[in-house]
Parts: sequence; structure tokens; C-alpha cells
Amino acid sequence: MFKIMIKNSIWVAISTLLIGCGGSSSSPVTTETNSTDTTDTQDEVVLPFGVGFGGGASFKFQDENGDAIWLSAVDLMLDDDIGANDYYQNIKNFDTDKFQELHNYLSNARYFTMWLTEGWEESWVDVEAINRAIKAGKTPVFVYWYFGDKLANGMPSDDEVDAYHQDNQKLRELLDKVDGEKILIIEPEFNKDVVLDNPSKFITIISDAIDIVKSSDTLVSLCMTDTGNRGVNQTYEKCGYDNCALGDKYEWSRAKDIYEGLIDKLDFISFQEMIGQFSRDPADAGSWDEPNPKAYSDDEIGIDYLPKRLENMASYLYELYHKPIYLPYMAIATATWRDIDGDGKIDDDEIDKSGYEAKANQVYQDIDRDALASNHLFGYSVMELFDNPRHDYGGYQFFINNEYHLGIIKSSAIDEEDSATNGDIEFKVDLGAIFLD
Repeated sequence: MFKIMIKNSIWVAISTLLIGCGGSSSSPVTTETNSTDTTDTQDEVVLPFGVGFGGGASFKFQDENGDAIWLSAVDLMLDDDIGANDYYQNIKNFDTDKFQELHNYLSNARYFTMWLTEGWEESWVDVEAINRAIKAGKTPVFVYWYFGDKLANGMPSDDEVDAYHQDNQKLRELLDKVDGEKILIIEPEFNKDVVLDNPSKFITIISDAIDIVKSSDTLVSLCMTDTGNRGVNQTYEKCGYDNCALGDKYEWSRAKDIYEGLIDKLDFISFQEMIGQFSRDPADAGSWDEPNPKAYSDDEIGIDYLPKRLENMASYLYELYHKPIYLPYMAIATATWRDIDGDGKIDDDEIDKSGYEAKANQVYQDIDRDALASNHLFGYSVMELFDNPRHDYGGYQFFINNEYHLGIIKSSAIDEEDSATNGDIEFKVDLGAIFLD
């Protein structure tokens, strides 16, 4: 357990929600503070660090015929005999013992994350199962990725904003059916250049959205991407550290106008972390359908410094905004690419699908929960539990082929060929380092 300083009574609601790893919430805590005071009070809240997983309310697997079988995230946490489930045993190559072992780990998770994209349907969300998980002491996290990558093409039109706010109302109606506290992450990865260049318009859009979706038991945050320099050998003064692998304060500060414009409506600050050995070239990304790939050395992306970078970013964001910090999703893509023929294109024989698994495993081993907690970060979730052979298929796919390797668990499913995951799952990292104290 650790103690953090709180700014106002709003955070007491968050602390009440999060107390107890997998257990029931404590009795409500009341604290009287001046809501207009911008300094920290001396009030303290006991708050154990929590971890979670994402990918959806359910995960798409396939049977022997390639037909979909949906595996419930709630069952993965709560079903003590999941390996004996008749429905799940229809999954192709279903490994009973491995799923039972997975449950044993995930029973210790606090957060479970569901994504809602433009065009989402209520049928995607099993409210009854979510309510069952809440009663068991779990915390649902809704990642509301409505505009998403389309923001890179420009700010939304007035008609698009009107449609968004109609969707906000639809979301509010869904959240009202969830009986208990829940976390809502609005527009993650918002800090694209076009948004940062139009802060007033974006603030208005999101402010109105929060007014629509917010309730007393919905805890809201706006989530930024960890952008900027990452090189071990980059020692730019603007990064603010001995090297830029440890952080980039200049880039992190670029969203300051937006956060400050919304600060009174945000219960906490959040950021996401995604990294891979290759991706689209940020300087020349290519077209939607024909990306230009770029590979990186370990020093160029600072992979060995990532655990410390998380601590530094949490500390820096807290210093700016005096709000608790959360990391709603992080992913380390686990394939590697080497351009053997030098043609600048990714060929099948140039991909090592397991090439970065050891690196990912080491990062999770090196994450220091106590250090994160002391820097006011109260938890994190892995972005994808399972590799998905069709993740963002036909979409922008910043990580190109590595989009299919964002999970911490793999199977024999073939990238792009199979429609869903198989049941012969294999842990790519030590799950005990993530889900067990």
C-alpha cells in the first residue's frame, strides 16, 4: 500500500473505488476541502496499486470451422472452473489447463478495459456481466475512441461534432446501466498536431462531451500519447533528462493548454504507451494502404529505459496538473523486422514474430509498482491480452504487421489468414510479474 496527496474531494471518490485489490470497496470517505484551492491539501488516502488488461468485453476466438466464439473477459477473471466451460471448449485447439492457469492470474486483476469506437453498439457490452464483476471488486474501464486516427486528417466538422454529441448521449444511457463506479477514458491519443494547433475548439468539443456523459459514479479522464524523442543517445536539453529515453518534457507539455482548459472536469490525468521495434516511419508514414516502414535499434527507441520513463512521465504530469495519474493501456509489440534485401518493404521472411518477446518480458519484470505509486500513478493495464490476427485489419495500422502482435498471449493463429485467435494459447511474458503481487 502507499499514500498519495489529494487535491480535492473528487479524488476521494476514486480512492473509494480503487481500495482493495480484487476485494470490495471500503466505506465512503468524506473530506472537506476548498474546491477552488489549487494547492495540495495534507489529506492522505491509502491506495494500493492496481493492474488490469484490455482488448474488449469479450475476445474473438474461432472454432474448427472458423466461426466466432466469444470469450468473456469477466469469465476470465471470475470463473474458477473456466477450463470446463462447454462453450469455450469448442474453441479450436482449446487448452484447458492453460486457460485455467490464465484465470488464476487474471483473478488478481482489478481493471478490465473495453473499447468503444465510432459506430459501437450496445450489444458489444454485456452490462449484466460488468455488474457482476463490479460486485466482485473489479473496475470497468471504457476507452471511448470515437474520432481516433481520423483526427490526423483535420478537426471534425460541425456536423461531425453534432453526431459525436449524439453518440455521447447514447454512451451516457449505457453507463447509467452499469451499477457502480466506472472509469471513462475519452479520446485517447488526442494529442495529434492538428488538435494541439486548435486547442480552443477541441476543449469545447470535449467539455460538452463530459457534461453529457458524466455522472457521480463515472470517473473521467482525457488520455494523451507518450510522444517525443526516445533515443538513449539523444541528449536534447528540451527533453529535460540525461537522455531522451528517460522522457521528453517538451513534447509532454504540448497538451498543457488543453488539459488546463478541462482540468476542472477531469478526475485524473492519463497517458498511453505503445512501442515496437518497427512501425510506420513517423517522418514519412506513407499512405493509408501503403505504409513506409522504419526499424529501430534498442537504443533508438530506448526500450531498456521504458520502466523509468513511465515513472518520469507520471511524475511530470502530476507536477503540472496535481491530479492522480493512470496508464489505461500499454503495449510492446513483440515482432521484429530486418530489411534483409534492403528494398524498404516488409517481406514475410524478414519478420521474426517472436523477436521482441524477451524485451517485452524484461520491461514488465522491471516495472516498479512502488516507484510508479510514489509518482502518483495508481495503476496500468496491458492493451491487448491476446494477439489478434486481424487487429485493425484494413485500418491505419501504425505498427503495420506488428499490429497482430500487441498482446501478451499468442496462439497458432496465422496473421491476416485466420479470422480470430486459437485456443492453444502461450504466454509471451511472465504473467506473474504483471498480475501477482
